[in-house]
Amino acid sequence: MKRLVFVIAIACLAPLQGAAQAQPLRDPFARPTLTARVVQAPAAAEPAQEPAQAPPPMPQLRAVMVTPGGALANINGQILASGEWFGDYQLIKVEERGVTLKKRGVTSVLLLDESRK
Repeated sequence: MKRLVFVIAIACLAPLQGAAQAQPLRDPFARPTLTARVVQAPAAAEPAQEPAQAPPPMPQLRAVMVTPGGALANINGQILASGEWFGDYQLIKVEERGVTLKKRGVTSVLLLDESRK
């Protein structure tokens, strides 16, 4: 009986042994090899147009935190303190309900949107 179980086990494992030898093991820590692709540019009779650049996002005040040690403002997800820059805008002053920004000499005030609670 033991001999029959041994023969069945060998018969079942034989196909697996051939499959393991068909593909060599690869190193899981090896970096993948890069393959180069050649892309041909289409022949165009007219000059290529440059894509239009999207305008920078308008600053939107999301939150303000005022403490005795300083004040921070969240403008478009970026946390800023007074004097720091957001794109072309410089944060001049942070108050409880809004902030003052300056862009190329023009001063703007952003207020918190109380309706978005």
